[in-house]
Amino acid sequence: MSFLTDPLFKALFFTDTPRIILKADAPNFTILTYNDAYMKATYTHYRNIIGWYLWEAFDPRKAGNDGDKFLLDTLTRAVVNNETIITPPFNYNIPSANPEVMVESWWQLDIIPIAGKSKKPAYLLLTTNNITGSVQSVK
Repeated sequence: MSFLTDPLFKALFFTDTPRIILKADAPNFTILTYNDAYMKATYTHYRNIIGWYLWEAFDPRKAGNDGDKFLLDTLTRAVVNNETIITPPFNYNIPSANPEVMVESWWQLDIIPIAGKSKKPAYLLLTTNNITGSVQSVK
């Protein structure tokens, strides 16, 4: 993970665009790091989720609809096929600043596999776009 300290990586990652890096350890998808914009978009500024499995941070049982299945399938496909994926909008509800209160949330993700030493994906870089307001205005 030496790329995390690279100045070019830092310049591209630590921006106003919400981004997270997951370990490509399907089906767990361990959270390695994220930027401040991601914390704001996902209400995680009140808890440090680095080192958690994605499903510990964002409980799939509370996601609503089939967002949990869609997200797991999409992340797994990115790893297995070493494929960059731009998702269509999907519903995945997340906890608000109060972890007991869920917020209706719609997302569009850009998922980019990052190769490790074996040329297979070792990490996934996700750009997360919370499009909830856009979806609700269409309803």
